Amino acid sequence: MMSPQISVIVTVYNTKRFLTKCIESVLSQTFTDFELLLIDDGSTDGSGKICDVYAEKDSRVRVFHKENGGVASARQLGVDNAVGVYSIHVDADDWVEENMLERMYLRASKAHADVVIADFFSDREGQSIYMAQKSNKELSSDILDEILVNNLLGALWDKLIRHSLYKEYNVHFFQGIDYGEDVLVLAQLFPKNLKVIFLHEAFYHYNGQNPNSITRAYDKKVFNMHKQYVGTLEKLLPARYKKAIAIIAFHAKIKSFYYGFLTKDDFCHYMPTSLHTIIFYRYGKMLKFCMLLSYFGFFCLSKKIWTYYKRSLSIKRCSLFSVS
Repeated sequence: MMSPQISVIVTVYNTKRFLTKCIESVLSQTFTDFELLLIDDGSTDGSGKICDVYAEKDSRVRVFHKENGGVASARQLGVDNAVGVYSIHVDADDWVEENMLERMYLRASKAHADVVIADFFSDREGQSIYMAQKSNKELSSDILDEILVNNLLGALWDKLIRHSLYKEYNVHFFQGIDYGEDVLVLAQLFPKNLKVIFLHEAFYHYNGQNPNSITRAYDKKVFNMHKQYVGTLEKLLPARYKKAIAIIAFHAKIKSFYYGFLTKDDFCHYMPTSLHTIIFYRYGKMLKFCMLLSYFGFFCLSKKIWTYYKRSLSIKRCSLFSVS
């Protein structure tokens, strides 16, 4: 029996309310040469039984039951057992348009691409908001920069990936880090010389209203995973990504302080970040523009912009920041 062209990996944990719609949306694809891997991560709400029912009805469905270990371990089990030429992840509380696999596979095969990135929908309060994914970067290493600073989405569910790359580059999920686990995979893949192309069509419906989503519940456990996530990025990525990681660390500090997991005293000791680095990374083009204005004699205008920048930098003197 030949391997399917696409493996669709769905991790399942207590998503009984959404699971049927998700599975039906995958099985109704116009492109039929795929397998669907349902990874039941120790569900206690009957989700595992729903998976088994679909496996009995459709030979393309394979079910794996495991003890609860978190989404990263569940995704890894799916990757280890997938046999498709390409693979894509789908969250069990989301759903997809019926032509998603057909359109993404056609784009990948025609361009001989390693990765296809599509647009997506964000579903909230009965509305589907179109979220475009655009970049003028061509190198996968540069595209990763945009992912790290949130100019592009860091999820795996809008990306069709040549599955052999996981084994070729020893790419894996980090068990226990269920916050940003998608980005950690991309951080292992995209520094390689991959052919990444964009498909400006949306198929995936991201459910922004699941109250059980880990991205919505920021508690002590998520806080600790957030720290691990940033620390792992620092270990994985070369020095050229230092500024992007500084921005991620700064956002983590702010979020952790907001939710009360960092006191004012230890704020500067947890992932110390140079505010100067962050501001220059974000506003570097503006500062170069000021220098250019000064060169051509527009001194008054550039002085105003420069003064604003210096006033922003004065914040770095606050004891909450470690300044390099």
